[in-house]
Amino acid sequence: MADLAAGFGSRSRFDADRVWIQSAFRVQLIKMGIEKAGSVNELGRRLGYRSRVHPGWGVVQIMQGKQAFPMPRLKLLAEFLEYPLEDILRYATQPSRITPESTKSALAMYGLSGYIPR
Repeated sequence: MADLAAGFGSRSRFDADRVWIQSAFRVQLIKMGIEKAGSVNELGRRLGYRSRVHPGWGVVQIMQGKQAFPMPRLKLLAEFLEYPLEDILRYATQPSRITPESTKSALAMYGLSGYIPR
């Protein structure tokens, strides 16, 4: 995970294409989406992921901090949750701040320990 973040070290907190969100808020936001959608796969479908096998894979990658939020999908999530995008963007951060420890802690805190990467 740190290797992925290191490549973006000089970038701003977000750009037109991708946004890194602080671990605790990112996990909370995705958990809210999963609860509203009913499953991680259904949330993936609502965010535009089209895999027939596992549309939630991209959601899990974002939740685990392995990928930034693509801005179009973050906008869809904000609309789906009826959560102002501006409020979400307050939690934008540098990719180097996304650590395995912060993600693991957030996943455990929100009862999503099953998604902790091994």
